[in-house]
Amino acid sequence: MEDETLSAELARLRDQQFSARQNEVYGGLSKVEQADYDARAKRIYELTKQVEAIASSGRTQAEQRREWNKSSETDTPQSEARQPYRSREKDSTTEYVDSLKSEAVKGTRNPEK
Repeated sequence: MEDETLSAELARLRDQQFSARQNEVYGGLSKVEQADYDARAKRIYELTKQVEAIASSGRTQAEQRREWNKSSETDTPQSEARQPYRSREKDSTTEYVDSLKSEAVKGTRNPEK
């Protein structure tokens, strides 16, 4: 409800400012009217800040609610999870390493090659 009254006051002040600008263009403003215009401009600035603060706090609360209502992440089943390094090491073939070792042994026994 406070937000509605702030918005209503803001709309009323903006209408008054518009009328004052029209009067200024067509006939000028007296010093009293200029002081009133400046006071309304200051009040419009304050009200705009308050309305923005209320709106941003509402957005923040909505974002928090969305975060709280998110479904939780589930753990990946073990069958789909990546294997740890040791398992991969055990599963890997050692043919390439064995072939290098055998070539090294062959090279030392047969220097002619």
